[in-house]
Amino acid sequence: MPSIDRLVQNLKNPSTKTLQRAVWLTAAAVAIVLAAFIGYYVWDRYIHLGDKSPLELNIEHIEQAVRDDPENPDARVALAETYLTAGQYEQALDQANQVLALYPDNDKALLIAGIAHVRLNQPQAAIEPLERFTTLRQDLPMAQSDMALEAAYYFLGESYVKLERYADAIPALEAALRISATDADALYQLGLAYQDSGQPEAALEQYQKAVRLVPNFAEAYQAMGQSYTALGKPDYATYAQGMEAFSHKDYETAARHLEQATRALPDFAPAFLGLGLTYERMGRLDEALAAIEQAMALDADDFATQQALGRIRTILKTED
Repeated sequence: MPSIDRLVQNLKNPSTKTLQRAVWLTAAAVAIVLAAFIGYYVWDRYIHLGDKSPLELNIEHIEQAVRDDPENPDARVALAETYLTAGQYEQALDQANQVLALYPDNDKALLIAGIAHVRLNQPQAAIEPLERFTTLRQDLPMAQSDMALEAAYYFLGESYVKLERYADAIPALEAALRISATDADALYQLGLAYQDSGQPEAALEQYQKAVRLVPNFAEAYQAMGQSYTALGKPDYATYAQGMEAFSHKDYETAARHLEQATRALPDFAPAFLGLGLTYERMGRLDEALAAIEQAMALDADDFATQQALGRIRTILKTED
């Protein structure tokens, strides 16, 4: 069996809806994705091969390879990977399951089956192949840098959250974050697990980490507001509502909430940063500068604030 290396496929996380996860499975699929992208551009602009895209033609080619050698597990895994890339999750699952019927420890097929179940909104069914995959991979020498293992832990944790199995979700998501501490989706899901198990303070810590990585993470701000409300902190919840509106590009609503939050929380730097960013998007640059300078006075080490301050000063200087 070929070992899993890295498959790049941007899959939209159904829990966050606005974020895309880089899921790594095999190096071969990197070529599939890149070739499909480049090939589709050329095909769309210049040629039409029987009105079929390069990805469709690639699927047909691999399907023929499977017909020519139906007992070859590598061909079926390659077809399952390509179906997964194309968003054909039922077909990907079928091919992966056919491999697993004969080779139950095929790690590629296990991961593909687990992700396909997740994409088909079948969290209970996703758990068994993902748990088997993590068991196979977790003790290998390179486990702490294994991004396929990180993806499996993430999807396992997300499935547990959907099933309200929070005691199982937390260690799975923590394992994902030990491999990739900058996985904002995993931080968000871990926050949900803490929040829904009655630990709003622990949830807030995860949401705050997530939005530092993805400043327009609307779902994380929404959940953050719920945690602040549960903790009896309505002014901080107002801040979170403002940042949620900012993330949705509703700048009028964002400004209204963030102005209220900065009045109520004069020492809370994130509210001033959010207000400054909102004013910037609205073209109110002088007000944006004043808000960002206040954020800087409260937290001079914050990198996002430093960036915003430099950017706005440069724009204002150019306009003078």
